Amino acid sequence: MAVLDTENYNYQCFNMKGSGLYIHIPFCKNKCIYCDFFSGGASFADWDSYVDSLLLELKGRILELPIVPDTLYIGGGTPSLIPSELFMKLISGINDVLEKNELWLEFTVEVNPDDVSDDKCRVWKESGVNRVSMGVQSFVDSELSKIRRRHTSEDALRAYDLLACNFDNISIDLMFGLPEQTCESWIKSVKKALDLSPDHISAYSLMFEDGTPISVLKKQGKMKFPSDEESVEMWKILSSQLKEAGYNQYELSNYSKPGRESIHNTRYWLGNPYLGLGPSAHSYDGKRIRRANPADIKGYLRHFTNNDVTSHFYAEEILTVEEQKDEMLLTRMRMRRGLDIVEYESNFGKSAKQRLLNNAKPFLINETLINDSNRLKLSDDGIMIADDIILALSM
Repeated sequence: MAVLDTENYNYQCFNMKGSGLYIHIPFCKNKCIYCDFFSGGASFADWDSYVDSLLLELKGRILELPIVPDTLYIGGGTPSLIPSELFMKLISGINDVLEKNELWLEFTVEVNPDDVSDDKCRVWKESGVNRVSMGVQSFVDSELSKIRRRHTSEDALRAYDLLACNFDNISIDLMFGLPEQTCESWIKSVKKALDLSPDHISAYSLMFEDGTPISVLKKQGKMKFPSDEESVEMWKILSSQLKEAGYNQYELSNYSKPGRESIHNTRYWLGNPYLGLGPSAHSYDGKRIRRANPADIKGYLRHFTNNDVTSHFYAEEILTVEEQKDEMLLTRMRMRRGLDIVEYESNFGKSAKQRLLNNAKPFLINETLINDSNRLKLSDDGIMIADDIILALSM
């Protein structure tokens, strides 16, 4: 029987309330064959116009947030491709629009290993970045080559050393289930990651999204992948090794040293408000309004070239009560902290709470769910069937 170990767990960041700002940088030098995020070729990027458009969008939309954001996350795509002078212009412009003089509570930028340099580290740090998330995926060169990553293991190690000289909060991404990956090669990647001792590790199972090159190659039988059983074993290896090294699994795919949980991303899972800027970026008012920008770089630039901040580029969705229930279940149950049953009842009423508890009974009996002081949590065994449990709870 596997149970959730919460001993000595630090929940400090989960108590932080606030709003966040997300900036999407939709450009890559080349696209990894598993990626279904929206992005375009960096060689065609009009960086000046793009930064101007982001600042115009911010001016027109900042009042959507109930309070001034105190976390900033620049993701992509590949944000580390932004030329240094335009990165500084973007951050200076954001601070001007927000009339922000104090430091960000958390300011994360995503980077690729081969973009990291002394100059860029200096610019990021001077601009207020205090957290860096680097996409490594694997420390095995043959695996990196197969998924068309543009860095090597040595590049990642060099980049990490540079980042560690400039930042005291570093996260790295790893992936398991990669083509021709084995449990032995995965152990090698996990060990190298732990040798670096980053503050945070995000680890994702390879997904086969429709239309991605890797999905096509799989259907054609041109690549060999680990079995489902092998991928499960890789996850178990990761979890046990990270737990032994002192990392807390605070969300299904995220592990951190105590107190180093991602504040910005945790707020997504807690349902806090955030504003997303750039093509394909999403926003949420913290209640029932979601907004999504179309995945259209040219359309985005055309929309903002006339300096009109009164018209909107986004599509809007108003969530029904049932959709709000589903979202709360989906986001809270991804966290090891789980779903607060009292909060759920406060939002949706006693009958909704009773239906939730009735749906939870089979999983409480087989101990894939735990009711811990009015919190429904996935046990270690429950994580393996998390999607099935969350779907059943929402019935």
